[in-house]
Amino acid sequence: MADFLSSFNFSVHLSISGLGGDEGLIRDSEGAFSEVTGLEYQIEMTALREGGYNQGVRKLVAKTSQPELILKRGMTADAAFWEWVQRCTDGTYPLPYINGTLEVYGPASDRKKSTPVKWRFSNGIVTKVTTPGLNASETSAVPIEELHISHEGLWREMS
Repeated sequence: MADFLSSFNFSVHLSISGLGGDEGLIRDSEGAFSEVTGLEYQIEMTALREGGYNQGVRKLVAKTSQPELILKRGMTADAAFWEWVQRCTDGTYPLPYINGTLEVYGPASDRKKSTPVKWRFSNGIVTKVTTPGLNASETSAVPIEELHISHEGLWREMS
């Protein structure tokens, strides 16, 4: 990881999904962010009235959904990261679906001693990018105010 990225709490590593549209994208591009939201699941329940069962309504699991991942206040010096964003927004098909890993780090003093907590997502695509004003003194890294990633699956990696 680039030195300037070590001051952030979360990093994201992207890898190609193999679903098409990702030809030519460099494997293992990375960025770092100070805030991540959307690490959640929502399970929809369906009520079932069962004859002969008088203690109430049975609840059955219907479907699971996850909101978009929203990565805030980040940076990347990786051109492949921006190439992925560009290919998601330029209107060409097939879209470049990407798999990714979000690593959650502890305090900077413990970073070398502890193993990061990892969340993985599959088949992600960029739905929104916001960048702040650019500063000429930061020539190698492009800041990202918000990056929204819609995905088809999210899970915490248990180590």
